[in-house]
Amino acid sequence: MDDMLSPPQFSIREIRVINLAKECLTNKEIADKLQIKVSTVKSHRRNVMKKLGLKGKNEFVKYLLLKMPKI
Repeated sequence: MDDMLSPPQFSIREIRVINLAKECLTNKEIADKLQIKVSTVKSHRRNVMKKLGLKGKNEFVKYLLLKMPKI
C-alpha cells in the first residue's frame, strides 16, 4: 500500500472559483461571473483552503499565485 498522500480532489465549482481567484477577482466579481452568492464563493474558498491545509486569506492568495497550477 502506498503511504503517499493523494492530492486534494476539488469540485468543479471549487475549480472555477480557484481559477477566477487566480485572476485576482474579488469574491463579489467571482460571484457575479458564476451567478452565485458571495457567501457561496466564500464557502468554496474555505473548502479549498481546508483541503490544502491553508490558514488565512494571505496564505490562500500566495499559494494560488506561486504554487497552484492551472486546473
